Amino acid sequence: MELVLRGRPRSSGLSVLVVVVSLVLVCANSASADFNIAEDSFCISNAPGYCFAMAAFSRWYYLNRPEDLPLRKALDKKGQTQIARQLQEFYARNLIKLQADYCSANQSDQSESFKRFATALTMGEPRIVLLMNRGKSGPVLHAVLAYAWVPELRLLRIYDPNYNGTERSIDLERGQYTSLDITYHAICFPEVFNNNAGLARKMEGLYHSYLEKRMASVPIPWRRAASTASDRRSKAEGYSRGPTR
Repeated sequence: MELVLRGRPRSSGLSVLVVVVSLVLVCANSASADFNIAEDSFCISNAPGYCFAMAAFSRWYYLNRPEDLPLRKALDKKGQTQIARQLQEFYARNLIKLQADYCSANQSDQSESFKRFATALTMGEPRIVLLMNRGKSGPVLHAVLAYAWVPELRLLRIYDPNYNGTERSIDLERGQYTSLDITYHAICFPEVFNNNAGLARKMEGLYHSYLEKRMASVPIPWRRAASTASDRRSKAEGYSRGPTR
């Protein structure tokens, strides 16, 4: 498989979204993870600008979740909003330079990083993709989560936080991607985020904090359970009396 993403150097460290594809690639197998947009993504609006947080946490939760508990069932909208806000703040404080350094170092030729990117999708691991628009007022960045590569169409299937529950695609051959009213012409595959210990700890901490708060808010019928020790009451409360000998 041979794929080369080439572009003019950008100060932001992202390459122009231009793709040179060999004939071998057209016949290559597609690569995908079993990521389900309707279950494994956030169901809140990205109006505040939480795209990186929503893409990164969706990836982390998908890779670590219980099999029968997708993200939308595990987190209510309030919890999703809290996690997205705090994680985006963490990203802005701690990861921007890391991201810029990586994309700058790999902007001229991303063929090797894309091969690893596609291999990860084959192994069932979604990957973060960074996009950039360089407008008159300065660069605008956007993060999405790729979960499938379709070589015969030159398409990346993605979760775009700007579109709630809707599958989107990036056409690498076309060389641009439009999200809402912004068209992006530069791309980066930031491997530096895939196994970042600080980012992983932050996401794990935010999730466990949410679980603790949710459990604390659930009323427990201790008073009712203590009012009588009768078998009928115990059964009504759903408690066991212990083994019978």
